[in-house]
Amino acid sequence: MYKNEIEIDIFRCINALKKNIKFIAIITVLFFLVGLGVTLDKGNDTFGAKATVYASAVNSYSDAANAVTAMNAYMDVAKSYKVCQRAALILGRSDVETSDIQNSISVYSSQDTNSLSSALAKANSATIISFTARTSDPDLSMAMADAMAQAYTIEMANILRADSVKVLDNAYTYYMAHDANKSAWKKRIIAMMVGFALSSFGVILFEILDKNVRTVREATIGNSLPVIGIIPEYKE
Repeated sequence: MYKNEIEIDIFRCINALKKNIKFIAIITVLFFLVGLGVTLDKGNDTFGAKATVYASAVNSYSDAANAVTAMNAYMDVAKSYKVCQRAALILGRSDVETSDIQNSISVYSSQDTNSLSSALAKANSATIISFTARTSDPDLSMAMADAMAQAYTIEMANILRADSVKVLDNAYTYYMAHDANKSAWKKRIIAMMVGFALSSFGVILFEILDKNVRTVREATIGNSLPVIGIIPEYKE
């Protein structure tokens, strides 16, 4: 028994896409509108600011070495509730609570990277800890990063019984960590591309699975049957 196998004719698929261009355009626009509706509430821009602390030698280099060891051993202290609570008190804003600071702060250590600066820092028994604050208010981000750095130095002074951990750089400036408008447009464009891809795939799949006979090869089951004659296309 003869059976037609599924064959993919590229030119036929391209022609199918051209014939169904309106359908593809409609689906693409619909997906874009869905993406637009989903991202109407695009949220707020987020601004980041960074302050850093380091271990310094107060009386001797052994003090700095001890401070470095303590900073690495007590990394969890940097974002602890106690430090964030002290930072909230230093910040002195009624609209900012301890939990807000914990959710907005990220802590990084120079010992976590493999960069050249990190290697030099290790060689000189120095560890730099960065406090990065991200909020919708650039001034608040800078103030929060500074407050965290100050609160951490106070906490480490209580642990070490020495003023070996100091603020290296305050958050003098800020940067845009998240552009809400740009992010929303990215999502809308992605939704539009998904609509275009799905509609195009649907058209091509329908064309491939279409069992209508259009060519001599299809009529002869892939040239498996002999051709007695061909009726040419007639145009008046």
